[in-house]
Amino acid sequence: MQQIYNMYFPDFNPHSKVWIYNSDRRLKLSEQKIINNELKKFVNSWQAHNLNLKAEAILEHNYFIILVVDESNVKASGCSIDTSVKLIKSIGERFSVNFFNRLNLVIEKQGEYNLVHISDIKKYPQWNVFNPMITDLSSLREKWKMRVIDSPFF
Repeated sequence: MQQIYNMYFPDFNPHSKVWIYNSDRRLKLSEQKIINNELKKFVNSWQAHNLNLKAEAILEHNYFIILVVDESNVKASGCSIDTSVKLIKSIGERFSVNFFNRLNLVIEKQGEYNLVHISDIKKYPQWNVFNPMITDLSSLREKWKMRVIDSPFF
């Protein structure tokens, strides 16, 4: 499968840390605008031990919040990671969205997106699935989206 995610965070080290949060429903356009503003404010002020983190965040495919930190100069600390989790929880509470249910997976086929429970994933072998367990930028770029049949969930 040809990957189109090579363009993600082009100025970041391929070993940058990544956190992917998929929502339990499709985010509305009005919600996306507010969430994008919250994410931008957060990453512009995100720090570890009073040092600015090189970080970015995006909303993708109406389901995903992706946070990335390039740790080449400043590493994300436990406290800074806790702060990002609190942000995602607060966004979820504000919009009645659960970003922490890892039993729901987003699948895609020809531009159609669906949310399925992991126990039902085998019903969609020819669809693509987005792997929410990705933890580094290189994997996000190369392995985030794969055919269900080739995924660790099949």
